[in-house]
Amino acid sequence: MTDLSLPLRDAIDIPLAVHDDDFVLQIHRAQEAASQTLADYVVTESIAESFEKGLTLVEATLSSGSSKGAFIHGSFGSGKSHYMAVMHLLLSGNAQAKALPGLQAQVAKHEALLSRKLLAIDYHLIGAESFESALFGGYLATMKKRYPDAPAPVLHRSDSLFENADQLRSQLGDEQFFARFEASGSGSSGWGTFAATLTPDLYDAARVKPAGDADRQRVVAYLVRTYFPAFENTGTWLEMTDGLQAMTEHAKGLGYEGVVLFLDELVLWLANHLRDTAFIQTETSKVAKLVETGIGALPIPLASFVARQRNLKDFLGGGAVGAEQVALDDSFQWWEGRFEKITLAAANLPQIVHKRLLEPTAETGRDALAAAVARVRANPVAFKHLLTDEAGSAAVDFEQVYPFSPALVDAMVALSSIMQRERTALKIMSELLSRGRDELTVGDVIPVGDLFDVVVLGDAEPLTDDMKNLFRVARTFYTRKMRPYLLNRHSLTEVEAKRLARDHAFRRDDRLAKTLLVAAIAPGSASLKDLTASKLAALNFGTVVSMIPGHEAVQVVALARDWRAEFGEITVGSQTSDPVITLQLSGVDYDSVLVHVQNEDTHENRRGLLRRLLAEQVGASLTGVLGSEYSLTHVWRGQKREVDVVFGNVRDARALPDAALLATDGRWKLVVDFPFDDAGHPPSDDVLRLVQLKQDGLESDTIAWLPHFLTATRMDDIGKLVVLDYLLTGARFDQYSTSLPVNDREPARRQLANQRDSLRDQIVLALRQSYGIDAATDDHLGERVPEGNTFVTLAPDFDPQKPSSPSFADAVVAVLGGGLDARFAKHPNVDRGTDEVRRAEFTAVLDLAREAMVKGGRIDTVERNTAGKVRRVVDAYGVGTLSEVTYVLDTVRFAWHDAFTKALASGDPTVGTLRAALAPTGMTADAQDLLILAWVALTDRQLLRHGSPAGSPGIGGLANDITLREPVLPSQEDWTNALRRVKAIFGMGANEHHLSSSAVQRLGDELATKVRQLDRGATDLVGALEAHSDVLGLGDVSPRLGTARRARDVVEALRDVDHVDRIRVIAEFDLPDELQPLARSLASAADVAAALQGANWQLLNQLPSLTGERVVTALAGLRSAAEADQMHVDLAPALAAAAHEFTQILVDQRGKGTPPDDDPAAEQERARRAQEDQLRREQEEELRRREQEAADRERRLREQEEEFRRQQEEAQRETERRASQEHTVEVERVAQLETLLAELVKELSRPVEGKKLRIDWRWL
Repeated sequence: MTDLSLPLRDAIDIPLAVHDDDFVLQIHRAQEAASQTLADYVVTESIAESFEKGLTLVEATLSSGSSKGAFIHGSFGSGKSHYMAVMHLLLSGNAQAKALPGLQAQVAKHEALLSRKLLAIDYHLIGAESFESALFGGYLATMKKRYPDAPAPVLHRSDSLFENADQLRSQLGDEQFFARFEASGSGSSGWGTFAATLTPDLYDAARVKPAGDADRQRVVAYLVRTYFPAFENTGTWLEMTDGLQAMTEHAKGLGYEGVVLFLDELVLWLANHLRDTAFIQTETSKVAKLVETGIGALPIPLASFVARQRNLKDFLGGGAVGAEQVALDDSFQWWEGRFEKITLAAANLPQIVHKRLLEPTAETGRDALAAAVARVRANPVAFKHLLTDEAGSAAVDFEQVYPFSPALVDAMVALSSIMQRERTALKIMSELLSRGRDELTVGDVIPVGDLFDVVVLGDAEPLTDDMKNLFRVARTFYTRKMRPYLLNRHSLTEVEAKRLARDHAFRRDDRLAKTLLVAAIAPGSASLKDLTASKLAALNFGTVVSMIPGHEAVQVVALARDWRAEFGEITVGSQTSDPVITLQLSGVDYDSVLVHVQNEDTHENRRGLLRRLLAEQVGASLTGVLGSEYSLTHVWRGQKREVDVVFGNVRDARALPDAALLATDGRWKLVVDFPFDDAGHPPSDDVLRLVQLKQDGLESDTIAWLPHFLTATRMDDIGKLVVLDYLLTGARFDQYSTSLPVNDREPARRQLANQRDSLRDQIVLALRQSYGIDAATDDHLGERVPEGNTFVTLAPDFDPQKPSSPSFADAVVAVLGGGLDARFAKHPNVDRGTDEVRRAEFTAVLDLAREAMVKGGRIDTVERNTAGKVRRVVDAYGVGTLSEVTYVLDTVRFAWHDAFTKALASGDPTVGTLRAALAPTGMTADAQDLLILAWVALTDRQLLRHGSPAGSPGIGGLANDITLREPVLPSQEDWTNALRRVKAIFGMGANEHHLSSSAVQRLGDELATKVRQLDRGATDLVGALEAHSDVLGLGDVSPRLGTARRARDVVEALRDVDHVDRIRVIAEFDLPDELQPLARSLASAADVAAALQGANWQLLNQLPSLTGERVVTALAGLRSAAEADQMHVDLAPALAAAAHEFTQILVDQRGKGTPPDDDPAAEQERARRAQEDQLRREQEEELRRREQEAADRERRLREQEEEFRRQQEEAQRETERRASQEHTVEVERVAQLETLLAELVKELSRPVEGKKLRIDWRWL
């Protein structure tokens, strides 16, 4: 097996130290050491493509004759300077460069280009005063080095030079003045020949030509060389356009076909002047003239390569005002649009890093490194996070950069991109290796957290002011807050910490904290985004060690929550298992606000805070009632139970006297102790007090919850939370934060609120351990409650056990449920017992039971919705059985039948009696109502209250004083016969089938109502028939009269009896087998009686005394109709027909023979007719009178009925009042008995219906 403990220095070369200029390549030095430059260079496929673009750009520049430029874009460490150095060597014709592996295809393709004479010049712009000074000065320096004898080009303004030369010419004279030119130009070719032939005429001609003229430039060059050599470096530079013209003209004169400029650090140089808007606008416009001269084509074209790690505008930050920002944006945009871009991808870095830093030195090291990589890959979660970077690295990239990771490289590139040039990626990686040279093994993955030391705590400074401030805040937070906190947490000094082994817990915590800080500084890095606990552990692979592999995130979350409680800058996401952890750097001094409210940290305020936290956790709410300030509800076996909750120190009888521990009003009491006490009082003292109370005989439905005590550190956290809670409540923060700058107040509030929330969560976690919800750890807990005494009760026959519950509320429910289980073992165990059985469910079951009893104890088809609603109550409480859709209720299937039967020993029980029988079960009143009322329906009991029917109460409406009397019922035979007759005669009772008191009550009520309606009509009908029996020809055997008399007798017999007798009467009454004629007679009695009473009897009474065939026929028809039953012949039309026929007979007789006026017979006829008219008028008047009398009688009858009802109600109320009265009389002498007897006689003279007078006495 490969040894992963092999020192890393034995596997790869690790330098003893890293110097400032290591890995910082300057192009001009690269040319001087070309072999080393090329030997260190790694050509990847991507880099070869970049060279292809660069060579193509130069080739296009030469072929078009127009200048072009490109940005070489890449992060720090991506090899921009190295790329330009190699490009320089290629264009300069370096044979070793042309032979570079990986570039052969490009060299072959651009062979013609590489054979041309090109002038390549390198520039390093840091420190330059202006762009033209750097550009033209660099050119002059290069030319002086390469062509020391050639005159330099004139790149500065020469008017003042000619003025000085004119003065010198006048002093020396022409002969001596021009002789010096001849001497300086001798032995030279080209430019030297011109100098030797310089004449006063040529001088004067050049003197007046423009600055860019070639002849003027030659004369100026020889003036500088011969007389004014200092002017070369001190003169004012030409404007860019003129200078480029002069520069390229000079290069062309030396035989070059083009000029290639390599401008390193140009963007960085400009970034250092970003606050000078005018400078940026001026200098960027100069740079743009490299590709856009403004004068057409130059003598030879320019190709420019500009190294750039970031867009210039990215350096700007937030300091510029609006107008400046717009101006700078315009400058950047104008510049960006004139340069192409060649990107050196970050994907090249692994190969570069591997070749330059991580190449194994021997086969042993290679095998060991491969084994180490395999070990990391065996952890898929961590490996995935270690591959996270902007480039989308794969496993092969991890192998190339090991012991680094792609994620660390990504973070490092992000950090180095905001640093000065000397902090390149390769240098940082080399520093990390050098720092760990003596402790790193092959098996160690270099943690991301170690970047903080070399980048943030190092000497280098960021590029921009914003980043400098951020680094300052990060250093301050770490050195003044986080590191002192970690040292204190691990009880270490700085000296001791520096000597710790690499795997010490302090160094683990330190790396994780530093990783958070690195993420805060470079949040845009792909590797540092969404920094979850598992990702934080993975980025520091091997630092966090878990007993259970894969559970490293749990430790990280615990640490982060501790830190969050200490520092408002740290937040932990709401996700339970793998939250996102972040650190926000603001630099706000919020501690200066907390100083003002430290005095709020008192013992009383701590108790108040804990009371609120614990009440929230157990689900208790304030009641405002003395002695039970809090209460909670829980559902046990389907019933909601109220529990009083008290918080206090159980040990202290002054804080919690005995009375405060006692349960009241049938409710249980939960006493929650605090997780701390005065010094010298351990948790066992709380137990001792409760034990002593039980030994003293105190019994109560009380459960005390006794916690372990918290450590001093956790108690300090509670104090901090007290202060933060106070400060952040209401407007106090505004009151105490006036010392902070206005812009800092809201960030301070947010950080303090975050710290408050974190502390609260941390304290809740500690309380979960203290109260036994979570496993105890020494980090949170100090003195412990004796084993088995977390819950102690004063209730007899109950030994509460600590439940295994996920929350405070669940633990409360479990413990209280255990107490109720012990106390009320016989309570029905309801399905879904944590869901309350509401009154609607009990009512639905009662309705079902009542319906079943009406139908004989069985319902064959219960609607599925109803079945689902009632099933759990039916099954649990034993109120019948419910199969799929069939419900059955009888004495066998009613679970409480035997218990209720035992309660009947004393006679008719009351509701209170049955409630007492159910009391040991602990049922609610609603549940008792269901069972009692279901039993009433099952056994057909009558409900009486004060001797009167109590109706049919529902759930919640059953009074304790209601008596459940066994009913007096008619026989089944009478019931059956009565039902048949009632249906036939009165048309009622169709829905009644089974004999029961309720059925008798219902049918009796209906009959009583019907009898009252029919009584008057039945009586009137018999009277009317008998009054006119002679005319109607009625006798005792006449069907109509006989049926009417029997109907009247039935109604009278049913009128003044109770319901049971009413059933018996109708069942036994002498009635014919066929009841339809009787039913019709009763139904129409009132109408027929009215028709008889309203008939014209003065006319009809004459029929029997008259003769004639028509009279005989009319009378026979009337008597025939009157004889028959109403069901067969309707009498009213017959009466009307007879009256009409008789009237017609009289009219006809008068019309046939009217005698003369003087005829006595005629006179008699007129008298007779007058008499008939008078009679008719009287009859009509009599009819109206009778109708009015009938209406009056009906009105008086209604009034009498209303008065009777009112009297009955008053009598009932008086009866109830008197029945509820109790009189107590003390008799001391015999003489007083006479007064008492008089009172009794008076009371007996006014008996209460259905009640007996009870007299009790006793000796006092």
